[in-house]
Amino acid sequence: ANFYHSFKYLPQEVRQSICAYYAFCRRADDIADGDYTDLFPGGSENSSESKGYRTEIERIMGKPVLERGAYDDKMSQLFYYRKKLSTAYTTVTSTDPIFIALKDTVEKFRIPRSLLDDMISGMEDDLHRDRFGTFEDLYEYCYKVASTVGLVCIEIYGYNAPEAKDEAEAWGIYMQLINILRDVLEDSARGRIYLPLDELRRYGISEQDVLAGSSLLRHPGWAGFCRNYIKRAKSYGRTARSLLGHLDRQSRYSPAAMMAFYDSILKKIDKNDGDVFSERVQLSKPEKIGLAAWVYFRYRFLPI
Repeated sequence: ANFYHSFKYLPQEVRQSICAYYAFCRRADDIADGDYTDLFPGGSENSSESKGYRTEIERIMGKPVLERGAYDDKMSQLFYYRKKLSTAYTTVTSTDPIFIALKDTVEKFRIPRSLLDDMISGMEDDLHRDRFGTFEDLYEYCYKVASTVGLVCIEIYGYNAPEAKDEAEAWGIYMQLINILRDVLEDSARGRIYLPLDELRRYGISEQDVLAGSSLLRHPGWAGFCRNYIKRAKSYGRTARSLLGHLDRQSRYSPAAMMAFYDSILKKIDKNDGDVFSERVQLSKPEKIGLAAWVYFRYRFLPI
């Protein structure tokens, strides 16, 4: 909701295209969460084509699925959602308003389909994976679900330097790393651990320690792990902030506001020594208003 509010300050053409892309991402996220079920004219969700696709993905991931019914339903939905994406890149016409708007966006800004496909693949990964052995494994996941979003957004915003792509990738990694740390308690309640297992072990933290929930805060290794994790996140944040100077001036406010909100969330976690358990780390309404006003003035009117 905070991000959607920031879109209204974008130039009209940019705003319309960002909203079209946002709607595409939101629908994919709702499908992966099981909150949306689409109807696919001309085909069954459990067609042989869909089943074959699910089987192949499961084989590649090399991990059995625990919740078979929910998995099959969501994978079928994502399979056909990916097929619908083809209508944005071919002469085939869709009747879905999301893909009608998306087609106009990808044509106008020449957005590579691979970025949208990778985002859907990230949603599929979430249905298979509940552990990440190394940071490299986690980075690949973060790239799919977050960096691809940043890379699409800069094509719409407009940029003036080739390094903007690396900075947009870092932007996605930065935000997703903060999401993961903030949501440790919520994810552990669902049996999921997104933190790199090898790095947890270096601080003497086991999977059982993470799944134990709020008692993790009292673990002697947690504060040290968080310091290292936050240090890495900040390094991606510094790279991401360089992006703002490479974007068209009229498009800077929206990403600058997102970064400022996430900077503040990370500062709160850091200040509280990694306490993401006592209460959900978030910004109050006055904090959001203050940040939004400062960012609007800073990035709309002052040189970077």
